[in-house]
Amino acid sequence: MALNISQLSERLGVSPNRARNLVAHGVIKGERVGNQWVIEEAEAAKYQPRMGRPLSSVNAWRLALYSSGDQIPDAHPMERSRLREHLASLRQAPDSAAKLRSLLARRADKAEYSVSPADLADLRDDPRIRLSGVSHPDSGLLASSEIEGYVNREDLGFLVREWFLVKARPGQRPNVLLHVAEDLPQSLPALFIAADLAERPGVRERQAARDLIMRSVLHAG
Repeated sequence: MALNISQLSERLGVSPNRARNLVAHGVIKGERVGNQWVIEEAEAAKYQPRMGRPLSSVNAWRLALYSSGDQIPDAHPMERSRLREHLASLRQAPDSAAKLRSLLARRADKAEYSVSPADLADLRDDPRIRLSGVSHPDSGLLASSEIEGYVNREDLGFLVREWFLVKARPGQRPNVLLHVAEDLPQSLPALFIAADLAERPGVRERQAARDLIMRSVLHAG
């Protein structure tokens, strides 16, 4: 079923202007048809409002690394205190997946592509992609029909050309979701894997995110 802006605003419980801005800025995917926006119901269902202000990209990484026990030698004592406060807020949140999704919303840029299903297995083994979300073993899900992972910004263009990745069109379900960042570590921090799972609409994905969060923050800080 396709929705217009008025129907979307009613569904989300927001004003028509707010609904239009969400679509115009790509928060909710839609397609421009003449002077109207058309939004697939499945895209509207993916929208998840944020709980609080997201951290900057730099601070999102520092929080995730800190929770994994990595040292942040240049961190001021006040910053360490703030990191501990964020971890405490995750422990205490009624919905830790929603809280993490909001905190780490700016951790990386997203790029959605389609690739031949015959290439998925080989693409998954490309060392330039750090598997995450439903593609990471720690998720317990291991979806075989799609790939989710992180890639260094300098490698993205090479991956697109070498694997013939095609940008997903509005309304098209991509089977490759890449989070694009700078200077990726060899191993992703668990909170990033959890955040990717938390952005999924499925119940199993959300629960897997909560389990990862609790394991990450239980003894951190």
